[in-house]
Amino acid sequence: MLITAVLAVSFALAPAVLAQENEQVVEVKSALARDAVRPGETFKAAVILKVQAGYHINDNAPLDEFMFPTSVSIDDGPEFEVVEIYYPPGRRARYSYSEAELVVYDGEAVLGVLLKAKDGLAPGAKTLKAVLSYQACDNTSCLPPKELAFEIAVPVAKTGGADIHPEIFGKLRFKFSQK
Repeated sequence: MLITAVLAVSFALAPAVLAQENEQVVEVKSALARDAVRPGETFKAAVILKVQAGYHINDNAPLDEFMFPTSVSIDDGPEFEVVEIYYPPGRRARYSYSEAELVVYDGEAVLGVLLKAKDGLAPGAKTLKAVLSYQACDNTSCLPPKELAFEIAVPVAKTGGADIHPEIFGKLRFKFSQK
């Protein structure tokens, strides 16, 4: 009788756990610092993460070696070169599932990507394919690691464009010095 009750509870909880694992806990969107880029120009892109309330993700350099780091990868192609990826410092916090202090992103986090458009790049709309890798956790447990594909739209113009989104890009601190 006890085994039947345990199995019944297990089967009742299974859809909830599966639904939680399939839930999209992180949304990602991108923005450029200019409304168009010039061939040969180094420019900034932002990867804006929105983490669902009640969840957090590890920053890029977790203090605990067993935690899954958040990372962005961008497909290298013939049109653009990735110069640098900037990860802001996370917030220090403690959770019941870890004895160690963790460094996490929650709410909104903005990652930065410094890119260089190749010389001779033809004007027009271009697209960079990218992937965000992360592991979302709540206060008591973690979901399996996920990869979320997204795109960065890059308009290319012979003369470049005007600066936009200073509220986003003024906070990104790249190590590479732009010319």
